[in-house]
Amino acid sequence: MIMMGCIYQHQPSHVKLLKNLLGTISHFIDLQNSDNDLFVLIPGCALPRRLHTDGSHLSVQVVLDRRKQDWIDNIGEVRCYHYPVHNSKAFLFTPSLASSMYLMVLYFITGSYHEVFKMVESCVSEELSAEELQIFNQLEFLGNDFHPDAHACRLKLSAITVGLGAKSAMKCPWSVREEMTECVRKHAYVSAACRLSAEEELLLLK
Repeated sequence: MIMMGCIYQHQPSHVKLLKNLLGTISHFIDLQNSDNDLFVLIPGCALPRRLHTDGSHLSVQVVLDRRKQDWIDNIGEVRCYHYPVHNSKAFLFTPSLASSMYLMVLYFITGSYHEVFKMVESCVSEELSAEELQIFNQLEFLGNDFHPDAHACRLKLSAITVGLGAKSAMKCPWSVREEMTECVRKHAYVSAACRLSAEEELLLLK
């Protein structure tokens, strides 16, 4: 299979490396070009959702809904998002805002909160295309995630978007007050990688 000058070669060593970067995100293929650069290809024409369970525990399994025609229409000619792997093999590049936001949503669904927290600042813009907006809107359906780090991630996004202005398309679909209350209540269980700075906390308390 040839795509973007790359060849699909399902090498176990590549898969192991990429699984370390992607966590429990499993719907991807690995690509390699003639310079031995690695890429990840993730389908974007399916709406990602969290698997609903009986409520006894929170699922971190991604369900891909391929029946949403409006989702497909909004992504235009895009059918997949590709992510170059850095030469250090330690992280992925996100070439566009849409690819960043899509990966962030997948990380959120799969409970990779550290990755979400790291990506928030690269997922912000005053104006959003239809493609970007529909990805951002999926965060609304992750509000039932009450993990301590999930509260911290939502607050991080609120802190980053608070200065965008009233006309911004990025309006976080949760109550900052409620999220802050829960984050304070669970503060001892928020991981070090998901702690807000003092400046961010003060900004949200204004």
